[in-house]
Amino acid sequence: MGENNSTTQIGTIHSKDFAHAYYDESHRNAALTRHHHTQNEVIFVKEGQCTFDIAGESYTIRKNQILLISALENHSTHSMCRPYHRYVFVSSMDLCSDYIHDPVMASAFIRSNHYRGVIDLTQETADEIEGYFKILVSETANHKIKWKERCATTLFNILILLYRDNPELFIIEKNPEDLNVIFSIKDYIDHNYSQPLSLESVAQHFYINKYYLSHQFKEIVGYGFKKYIQLIRINKAKILLQNTNLTVNEICTKIGYDNINYFIRLFKEKEELTPYQYHKMYYKNYSL
Repeated sequence: MGENNSTTQIGTIHSKDFAHAYYDESHRNAALTRHHHTQNEVIFVKEGQCTFDIAGESYTIRKNQILLISALENHSTHSMCRPYHRYVFVSSMDLCSDYIHDPVMASAFIRSNHYRGVIDLTQETADEIEGYFKILVSETANHKIKWKERCATTLFNILILLYRDNPELFIIEKNPEDLNVIFSIKDYIDHNYSQPLSLESVAQHFYINKYYLSHQFKEIVGYGFKKYIQLIRINKAKILLQNTNLTVNEICTKIGYDNINYFIRLFKEKEELTPYQYHKMYYKNYSL
């Protein structure tokens, strides 16, 4: 029998899930279509390799390597070489914003100037990280008391290991005061995206200069202030489109926009689908 090469349509991990982890062994070559996910993703390869396209850049991840993908970025997998064995942990943005308060650790999911793509692991670190992934698989499957807290703690432990071996991949050269201020503002946006937000009003709220805010936010977060707000609002819109039957107009209002045509244009630019098309494709239609 010849090689089984196929293209697989992968659904979205359900956004109501706080977190989900799994181990998978693929024994066929495949190309996955563009992901429209709403969660952060951590991929740890045990065997084989896979090439991801993220924000126009290609990253090939191999055995004993790890890749972190932000919830704000769509990505595609355009080649997968068998056998491809990997652990995957997907988690809502709330996990980082609500449980991981160390800005250096939280910066792992920010594609800023420090980002270098795939992270190499020593065998010792890979073995330890596999143990943590097994905990994540168990916790997200069984949902025992305080499972969310344990998932957050376990992710934090993984990030610490990555930081110890690869400190250059994290934002450490910045003044700690700048990091704390900007991540406080990022957290403020994450929780107040539905409210009117302007550079001037947020700078005033935090008693800082708006030009300082604009420069430092772009430098640390990797997106301009306005762009980041747009991405957060689109992310929240995707969650509502996947999980509710709210109208596009209602969703537009809930995420902080008062111009539905502007919202639809932004959404289509980011997702290559209109909100209606996205809802039709992903509402209650997901797989792992």
